[in-house]
Amino acid sequence: MNLKEKLQQLAQERQNLQVAIIEITGAMKILEQQILEAEPESNPPSDTKALTPESKAMSSESKA
Repeated sequence: MNLKEKLQQLAQERQNLQVAIIEITGAMKILEQQILEAEPESNPPSDTKALTPESKAMSSESKA
């Protein structure tokens, strides 16, 4: 394969990757929107604090 053919192949691959990035970005925006729309339903009441594993570990470390 000569350099011109390799350059054309790489240009095509770059174009394919750019299309993939656009598709992934669009999918991420759709997922983000779906998450934002679902958040109010899944939030616990404001007076209840949910402890994540990280916060539990931090609170037990601070007691030690």
